[in-house]
Amino acid sequence: MISPLIGPGNGQTWPVEFDVRHLRLLDAIASAGSLAKAAAALGLSQPALSAQLHRVERTLDRTVFERDRHGVRPTALGEVLLSHARRVVAAADDLDQAIRRFDREPADGLLRIGALPTVFAETLSGVVAEAAPGRPVELVPVTGRTALFSALLDGTVELALYVDHPGQEIVPPDGVNVLPVGTEPVFVVVSPGHPAAGRGEVSLTELADSTWLTSAGEGDEFHDHLTDAWARAGLGTITVRELDPAVLWQTVQQDLSAVAFTRSLGPGSPLPGTVVALRGVPLRTRHLLLWRDGSPLDVPAVRSGLLRAITELAAIRHRLPEWAAANPGWLGT
Repeated sequence: MISPLIGPGNGQTWPVEFDVRHLRLLDAIASAGSLAKAAAALGLSQPALSAQLHRVERTLDRTVFERDRHGVRPTALGEVLLSHARRVVAAADDLDQAIRRFDREPADGLLRIGALPTVFAETLSGVVAEAAPGRPVELVPVTGRTALFSALLDGTVELALYVDHPGQEIVPPDGVNVLPVGTEPVFVVVSPGHPAAGRGEVSLTELADSTWLTSAGEGDEFHDHLTDAWARAGLGTITVRELDPAVLWQTVQQDLSAVAFTRSLGPGSPLPGTVVALRGVPLRTRHLLLWRDGSPLDVPAVRSGLLRAITELAAIRHRLPEWAAANPGWLGT
């Protein structure tokens, strides 16, 4: 985390909370000299990178880069940020490499599989074990696209299950392959006293006056997807509060205007509110398998097994089974 920035001469304070991925983004843009080149280096589309940069600049209420037809260059504030960002990124890379050196030599035949902590990851180890009989499988967490690509390219993991969203699609580097598994709808959870609670399906417009909440750690990509969907609906700018999961669900129970998000398949435990579908499915998550060139795994076989496992899981864990029956074709239906 970076300490608050103090505005020159007026005592104004901008409380800024950056993590390494924000600093890496700024460093990549400055090093590349253009948004297009930086996006390619980070595995993002250019619109996705631009959206993340705009979020950083909105947080600061200051411009970090000046743009012209020749590319981008740091402002005076940008130079200050970059001088610190590069040291932090270098230290984070050193730490990451130290961990990788420690973990790089797995037991004989061990397959390391990377995954985000989604419900679908629960089934991945068993599916991979079926596709590679006789080899033990270890599931390891992955966070962030840059770390994911590095882990695949250096052999730390053989395969990864990851996600992206419309407008934030993964752009893999050379040597990394992507196979979509399917797209999952995002639903909302409201208090039993919310006006939408008695409805099976509502539009974003009908929820415009609600208090929007998201779980801390959901990531910039989902936030940018939400912002895009809100703008497409003609609703202007959305404000979303990030809360710790426990506080989030408590708030949903107590605040009659609160709206939170949930994917279509849950872990099996009930939610403290009512699940409602969004008309037209404006919010969605795409699940992907990623692997490097030369991987010994039969990835299409893994995908087929994963789809079977997800279908079985959906039969008992779908948040809205009636909606799933009426809307075939989505992942888990």
